[in-house]
Amino acid sequence: MAPFERKQHGFTLVELIIIIVLLGILGAMGAGFISEAFRGFFATDARMEMYEEGKSALVRMEREIHIAVPNAVQEPFDSNGDAIDDTISFGVIDENSMAGVFGQYTEVYPTGTTTITDRTAIAAAGLPLGTLVSIYNTSWDVFAGGSSVYTVTSNGTNPMTLAPAIGIASPYNRYYAVRALAVRFDVTGTTLSRSTAARDAGGALAAFANPQPLAQNVVPSNGLPYFTYDPGTSTRNSVVSIHFAILRNGETVNFHKEVQIRNVP
Repeated sequence: MAPFERKQHGFTLVELIIIIVLLGILGAMGAGFISEAFRGFFATDARMEMYEEGKSALVRMEREIHIAVPNAVQEPFDSNGDAIDDTISFGVIDENSMAGVFGQYTEVYPTGTTTITDRTAIAAAGLPLGTLVSIYNTSWDVFAGGSSVYTVTSNGTNPMTLAPAIGIASPYNRYYAVRALAVRFDVTGTTLSRSTAARDAGGALAAFANPQPLAQNVVPSNGLPYFTYDPGTSTRNSVVSIHFAILRNGETVNFHKEVQIRNVP
């Protein structure tokens, strides 16, 4: 009797075609899922990049606005009296210089004099030679005009001598060391930038120049103004509100912040 022989069966042409078609369908379905996953990944990556760019700009603005010179904040107005909400300018307190002094003088009413004595526990402490000092600034125009800004002519001693003679004294005997550069943040086109203007004692503020971009593709956020300034009162600090968005490749990330100016005249 002949041994049993197993017949080998391969794919028929029809079966092969069916398998190829099924694999093609599964591949197309899988490609769609994979494509969506990659699209989602790239969209998330783009949003994260926009978020980091906007956050960096927001932190930079908050840090400087927070230490603005009291009342030395300008939200400009157009010829109709409407606020121009894409620009905010302000003087900045020199915190490094203020670290060694108390920030209040002992003189009752030093108007017309050139000397103030810091109310500090370190008797010999005083601001360095050439430091700018603001005393009782009442508005942006006063700050920009220079009548509330003085120069220290002594060198780290207490009492301190100033030039020119003090105009209006602070009712709370306060004074602030001021940076030699005022700061402006503005949106031109779709670029958010920071520029500076030189500040001297007794003279007018120089023109703002040297803009440095902080963020690109900037647009209004939900129709809100970029910057608004709410002056302080006897019961609360001044507040600068910031609203902007970054729009890029169809993706939008919004940024909002209310910054309190912690200092008072």
